[in-house]
Amino acid sequence: MDYPGLAMSRPLRIEYPGACYHVMNRGLADHPVFIDNRDFRNFLSLIEDAWRRWHIRVFSWCLMGNHYHVALQTPEGNLQRVMRHIDGVFTQRFNRTHNRDGPLFRGRYRAILIDADQYLAAVVRYIHLNPVEAKKVSAPQNYPWSSHRHYLKPESAPEWLSLSETLSSYRNPLAFHRFVLSGNDKLLLKFYSRGKRPPVLGDEHFAATITQDGYSSDSEHARYETTSFRPGIESVLKTVARVYRVSEKDLLSGRRGQRNEARHVAMYMTRELCGISLGEIAQTFHLQSHGGVGSACSIIGGRVGKDRDLRRRIQEIRARIRDKYCQKKT
Repeated sequence: MDYPGLAMSRPLRIEYPGACYHVMNRGLADHPVFIDNRDFRNFLSLIEDAWRRWHIRVFSWCLMGNHYHVALQTPEGNLQRVMRHIDGVFTQRFNRTHNRDGPLFRGRYRAILIDADQYLAAVVRYIHLNPVEAKKVSAPQNYPWSSHRHYLKPESAPEWLSLSETLSSYRNPLAFHRFVLSGNDKLLLKFYSRGKRPPVLGDEHFAATITQDGYSSDSEHARYETTSFRPGIESVLKTVARVYRVSEKDLLSGRRGQRNEARHVAMYMTRELCGISLGEIAQTFHLQSHGGVGSACSIIGGRVGKDRDLRRRIQEIRARIRDKYCQKKT
């Protein structure tokens, strides 16, 4: 098994819908960021808040005294927004609780993009073994501020913790527990021990796909995302209709009991790209309430990380709209 990563001169912020990450941050000058139980609970409540706001999927976490690890997926391709909320609000709460001010963390979070199909379980194991490696506990299930105990007893897991992606490769939770106890892969440890850690954990094909698609802070895609440009709903509808080879009328009308992926994707992309409210989207798609929009977006958001065909279509839609915008700019 190889962990080549990417040879980059500086860390990149690679974002796209469905991307999976190992996110971590450390206290300024290695000072504690979790002093008492209130701090641990506050941080977990902010992860739950991000789950509700942006439909992230959380695969594992481990909160240590002076740093944290979280493995998550961003169906909406918005890691920076999610982490800005978590780190920023947590700093405010920590400062208020402990009567201090100023920055709490060493700097911006570090994020490693993961090829989840190949390495998610290994990353979850690495995260769960952190307190064992730090000699805080003798076994990962004994550490109260990690997700490992929920993997052993899935019925105890909070609703925002996604276990199935990792456990599906094992006969039962005990088999996964044995996998964790077997210890970290030496090549993975070598990957994490590098001084200038590459931002991608995946094989050469995965890394090449990312760079070819241009999903980084240096790419035209990222400039498109960070500009004030917002495409109109008409542009999104036309693009989705072309990619799915359906009429725009098919996107705007739904039939009860019938699955309409193209319609759901149109709502998902409208919400992501157009910057309008759920109520306005519901009105456009002739829905009685915005709940239908939220449901459709959750369905697509939940599938995009696992369904490569769906992810490819969404990437094509984004690329077509981006290219159209770039042509206008030039």
